[in-house]
Amino acid sequence: MKKIDVLINAPEKAVRLCEILSNHTGPFDLAKGNYTVDGKSILGICSMDLSVPLTLTVYDEQDFAEEEIREFVV
Repeated sequence: MKKIDVLINAPEKAVRLCEILSNHTGPFDLAKGNYTVDGKSILGICSMDLSVPLTLTVYDEQDFAEEEIREFVV
């Protein structure tokens, strides 16, 4: 399991991140404080406060390359 701080400060970025994560088999969570959503759910992502950094939890590191989300990493 790996945790990465990301900033998704625009709806277009939320769609892009959701598309990237959906291309992978493992589960992903986005969290801020006690609020956690599925990283593959565009509705979940858009329900978050996108103006602040969020924590992306990657559960299956073998199927994921951090370079794919470089534009979001804080």
